[in-house]
Amino acid sequence: MNTFGTRLKQARTRKKLTQNEVAEKLGIDYTTISKYENNKSQPDNEILRELADMYEVSLDWLILGQLDGGRPSNKILVDGVLEPLTDEEARHLLESLEMFRLLQAKRVKESHHADKQKPTST
Repeated sequence: MNTFGTRLKQARTRKKLTQNEVAEKLGIDYTTISKYENNKSQPDNEILRELADMYEVSLDWLILGQLDGGRPSNKILVDGVLEPLTDEEARHLLESLEMFRLLQAKRVKESHHADKQKPTST
């Protein structure tokens, strides 16, 4: 089950932050972050907003695991786990995918062209 703590940890690790780094930025003890991620306690509203901003996720997703306002969420399936993506991450992946597909098409075209240029033996 995808709990609040699980989503919080996913968002933190996606940002490549340690619990200590997050705690330092928020001015709280790192054990408090650990308690949040292990569903042992809940942050107050102010800390919750700061976490959502820091991790670039919506409050709806962080609290409920739901999309905000019915807006489609950016996600990618990695090793069987559905990972949320920020808009910036999703745009980057789409641009990379487009470039990959263009390069593949170019290679196929060049390969066909090279095959046609080969002399046939008689």
